[in-house]
Amino acid sequence: MFFRDILGQERVLGHLRAAWNAGRLAHAYLFIGPDGVGRASVARALAAALNCAKPIEGWDACGECPSCKRMAAGTHADFRVILPTSEGRQPQIKIEQIREFRRLTAYPPMEGGWRVVLIKPGEAMNPAAANALLKTLEEPPERHLVIIAAGSEAELFPTIVSRCQKLAFTPLPTALVVRELQTRKGLSEKDAVFLTALSGGSLGRALTLDPGEMAQQRRQVLDDLTQLAGGTATVVLDWSSRLAKNNQELDFFVLLAQMWYRDLLLLNSGAPARLLAHQDCLAEMEQERGRSGPKAWFAAFTALAAAHRQLQANLNAQLTLDILGFRLQRQGYGYESR
Repeated sequence: MFFRDILGQERVLGHLRAAWNAGRLAHAYLFIGPDGVGRASVARALAAALNCAKPIEGWDACGECPSCKRMAAGTHADFRVILPTSEGRQPQIKIEQIREFRRLTAYPPMEGGWRVVLIKPGEAMNPAAANALLKTLEEPPERHLVIIAAGSEAELFPTIVSRCQKLAFTPLPTALVVRELQTRKGLSEKDAVFLTALSGGSLGRALTLDPGEMAQQRRQVLDDLTQLAGGTATVVLDWSSRLAKNNQELDFFVLLAQMWYRDLLLLNSGAPARLLAHQDCLAEMEQERGRSGPKAWFAAFTALAAAHRQLQANLNAQLTLDILGFRLQRQGYGYESR
């Protein structure tokens, strides 16, 4: 992966290029943004460029020298990726992993260029690991670069954040992700738009999704919403029990249901069909417009958003879903629906 291969992060690349040309690269960077938008790719491209024997245009790796070939093969001795271990109930980056990197910093890079370490995700560092890394950030060794990839800085130690230069990675433009999905996976425009909406601007995530499987998942979500709308308390509790046992199904339900109500609100306001995520469900959305109205859709969207925040905060999933189910049921019975 080289700078010329990075999509949609021109501002980040422009900043790095300016720092490179001025000889003022930071000793540590904090790459902030969602998964799948290029944080790790930019880190690899920067490591390749720093160690390239014949940089193109003065800063991008050539892809042909021995160093670039080792980077492409994943065997470069001076590029390391620190990931959470799978041990324990919650994967963490532990102090032993940071200590191993610190041990290496006592020696110069093995191949004579730069030693670059990517820590991903930074939020996975436990307190002991973060404190151990802090010592390196306070006294950065020569020709060593630390890159921390994180979703946000809120879950990182302030002392870590303050010693890194922050670069924000934005979700990729919808048109770019749609185009790449059509090119790489041969998808129709409607399928590409659907997966792009699901991915939230993350090309990496969109490439892992299968449009057929997601369409089946959406069918299940719409069936659930219909059953909740006219169901009894038993129906609600059975639904919440099922989802509480399956985190992936739960995540897709919240996301797809939010997208459904968003599309209904957009359609009701006169937005063109090209802005909708569920472009292949226009007939069903028109039927829903005849049954309910924007007040109910907005209330359902708000209830889903609140449940999502509570689940992200690790509150009791069963209780959260019970409450969400009864709120969705209330909207289905037509209370304040218009």
